Amino acid sequence: MSAELEITEIADRMVKGGGPALLFERVLGKDFPVAIGLFGTRERTAFALGVEDLDELAQKVEALLALNPGKGGLSALMGLLPKLPLLKGFFPRRVRRAPVQEVVHKGEAVDLSRLPILTCWPLDGGPFLTLPLVITKDPETGEINLGMYRMQVLDQRSTAMHWQLHKVGRRHLEKAKKLGKKLEVAVALGGDPVLTYAATAPLPPLPGVSEFHLAGFLRGAPLELARGVTVDLPVPAEAEFVLEGYIDPEEPLVEEGPFGDHTGFYTPVDLYPRFHVTALTHRKGAIYPATIVGVPPMEDAYLIEATERLFLPALRLVLPEVVDYHMPPEGVAHNWVNVSLRKEYPGQAYKVAYGMLGLGQMMFAKVIVAVDGEVPVKPGFAALLEALKHALPGRDTLLLRGPVDVLDHSARAFAFGGKLFLDGTRKLPEEGGEVPFTPKAHTALPEDPEALAQRQWPGLWGVTLEKRRPHQAWEVAERLLKTPQSAGIRLLLLADADTALTPAELLWAVLNNIDPERDARVMPGAEGPVLVLDGTRKLPEEGFQRVWPERIRMDPKVKALVEARWEEYGF
Repeated sequence: MSAELEITEIADRMVKGGGPALLFERVLGKDFPVAIGLFGTRERTAFALGVEDLDELAQKVEALLALNPGKGGLSALMGLLPKLPLLKGFFPRRVRRAPVQEVVHKGEAVDLSRLPILTCWPLDGGPFLTLPLVITKDPETGEINLGMYRMQVLDQRSTAMHWQLHKVGRRHLEKAKKLGKKLEVAVALGGDPVLTYAATAPLPPLPGVSEFHLAGFLRGAPLELARGVTVDLPVPAEAEFVLEGYIDPEEPLVEEGPFGDHTGFYTPVDLYPRFHVTALTHRKGAIYPATIVGVPPMEDAYLIEATERLFLPALRLVLPEVVDYHMPPEGVAHNWVNVSLRKEYPGQAYKVAYGMLGLGQMMFAKVIVAVDGEVPVKPGFAALLEALKHALPGRDTLLLRGPVDVLDHSARAFAFGGKLFLDGTRKLPEEGGEVPFTPKAHTALPEDPEALAQRQWPGLWGVTLEKRRPHQAWEVAERLLKTPQSAGIRLLLLADADTALTPAELLWAVLNNIDPERDARVMPGAEGPVLVLDGTRKLPEEGFQRVWPERIRMDPKVKALVEARWEEYGF
């Protein structure tokens, strides 16, 4: 089995089909086996996190956060005593001997090429570590951070470190630069899957609390930490591998990328710091863990769902009217958030949306859809159709702007773009009241010379076209909305010709390809206003000057190879 593309194609098929996790025992030219797909289903992710169902994560946090504001003084302290068992394992335990340090390679003995690090997609800049647990220490405060940042292998003893604009590791490096110091870094691979999840969680900045504490809380047992052999950093004793080293902030940045990312598109080449590996330690018989990201559904969707469940109680503390929220896989985390609320007064849905946009990484949300409390927020598409019944485009839609994910290729500028809020709650008299609307889906759709494919669902119309000229999508939309088949439609989505007209792929493509402030318009239809989203690629003639990326696709030769060998694999 090859670590270059072949394992990716196999793993992609497995996760999209709900298949098992995989262990590749013999990888061509490598010294270690590969485990992949460990979080590949909702059930497997729950098992990895030590619960029967992901909803139990919210229950654990709710029990911990249950407060009695009427108590104070000694009564308040006594009220905390029953909660102490919930904190079992919260504090890590230091150990002198660690399985991950059974084998130690230092200096020139380090050779990253021995590891089966995957080249995931055809246009990737090289092999990437995709499940690294990157450990750094704040040079000023000593606070520990554990984060997950992809790492492109540059040579036998160095990688690029993908520390984006908003990441804690980047802040640590900037502080080290001001102090004239190198920044020590340790990278753990494998071990308790709870810790792997914790590295992905958007933990708020709490003094003295790190992802190690979160992992211990979730597993109900202390995480064992050892000191690195060449760095003064804690490393997980039970990990499979640890890379130790440093980043010199005075060194020139290195080119990193392209990389087929979780958005389903390639992120372009950019400049990032170089991580120098001074030591590689591992267990005897270590197994290298990996994941792949790309066009959803991928296993990162289940990690995102775990985060939803875990942070729901905290969200309710700030916004008590919230019943539930969901980030559908089609939105690749930040592009789409559904939220349900108990509505008691006019404008409350807007209050919830504003509040969510001010909470940690939720600031990156591009589209927020609000529904009433009794409406399930998932599946995402069903919730969206329900919202359209109560959202009059123009009156009940709001465009904003703010920070967006640095991986958002369609934004007006790097890390800055538009946002859309759709209020799909029932309207009170002060909000204009409900407007009579019957969602429709017509079987016979109008012919249009530039509409390649069309499909309707009750209230929603999807159309694909071959983008050839500026503003083409708006012209197509205007023609279609003049036809009788726009009756009963409140949302028209336009996408590029290579988009399949399934709810999942249509929404994934459109949400990736819009900056709502630029690409959302309210246009007249046969029975009232229609919200139109132009999810086609943007041209320089339309004022878009950034690089428009390639969609991730596997090399047809690799697909054919895997198809031919499928029986041989023995799955």
